Amino acid sequence: MLSCNSASIPCSCTQDIDSVFWKLWQDNQDYLYRCCRKWMGNPTDAEDALSRAMLKAWEKVRDCTDNIKNFKAWLTKLTYNLCADIHRERNRGAVGVDSLDTIAIGNETELISQEETPVRAA
Repeated sequence: MLSCNSASIPCSCTQDIDSVFWKLWQDNQDYLYRCCRKWMGNPTDAEDALSRAMLKAWEKVRDCTDNIKNFKAWLTKLTYNLCADIHRERNRGAVGVDSLDTIAIGNETELISQEETPVRAA
């Protein structure tokens, strides 16, 4: 039989895994939200990260083959890694631009031709 007090989930026993997971998730949810606020920087991103962490943790617990000895530590690490992944996704391919003129000069092209400006068209 699983025990919520031990804060561990033996993955081999699936009969009570649902109730144990949700009990432990609820016990740690406020702590994880505070962590997400710190790691993500704002409440909206923190809530998004927390909900993604919940789904990922649920999938991992259902599919895991090893016992999770310290659920809070495991969940915190999973959530931290997910937040780092979100930051990487957002920053991948992002180019900081100070001015569009800099891009045009770098590519040796004009941003707009003289014929296409509203002043020239009038």
